[in-house]
Amino acid sequence: MEKETYWSHFAADFEKRNSYVIGKPDLGLAKAKVARQQDLGRVLELGCGNGTYSELIAPRTDCVLATDFSDEMVCVAKKKLKNFCNVRVEKRNCLETGYEDNSFDTVLMVNLLHIIPDPRSALEEAGRVLKPGGRIMVLSFTTAGMTLRNKLTMIFRYLRAYGKPPENNRHIDPKSMRDLLLRAGFAVEESTLIGQRCKAVWATGVYMDCQTCIQKITTRKAGSPGE
Repeated sequence: MEKETYWSHFAADFEKRNSYVIGKPDLGLAKAKVARQQDLGRVLELGCGNGTYSELIAPRTDCVLATDFSDEMVCVAKKKLKNFCNVRVEKRNCLETGYEDNSFDTVLMVNLLHIIPDPRSALEEAGRVLKPGGRIMVLSFTTAGMTLRNKLTMIFRYLRAYGKPPENNRHIDPKSMRDLLLRAGFAVEESTLIGQRCKAVWATGVYMDCQTCIQKITTRKAGSPGE
């Protein structure tokens, strides 16, 4: 398996850097949103990073399989989550996890879709491993809905904390998130902005199948109410 090189450099103090870029109040709102989710069953987290969100959901799940493509992030996450008997951390590629079909109740993705080359493939992989009617939860920080001043502040802090963004970095807003989920076979429950100065897209959906959801997109574009 190839090696991730960009985010691995920041594994040791990833949480501190994120707090600086986003700000503790808005990062706290994002964490609270994830922590409030209930009845998650068996969870697969794709792009777990240092394990921050795995730690939040662990008490509300049967088990969590936290995965990341960075060796360094996996190492840090294992140390962070070592006291949770229902959490296992593994290195996996979110585009091709290798897990069996229909094996998870919930898939969680935090700050993943906007930094990978093919977000739709990651969502389709999530659909493959979810049980029928399984749920997806996605959180991605964005500049959508932010004032110009707050955008410039966040960009400055990001460059100071992480340097030049990775090549695959992309803008995702609630509409593009909704369309990504629909095209990957999810019935969208919500896709909305959360946060005050800094924003994040929060979205949830239930896995159906690609054909059904593409029909919903076509209907919505024709003027009928969509999901």
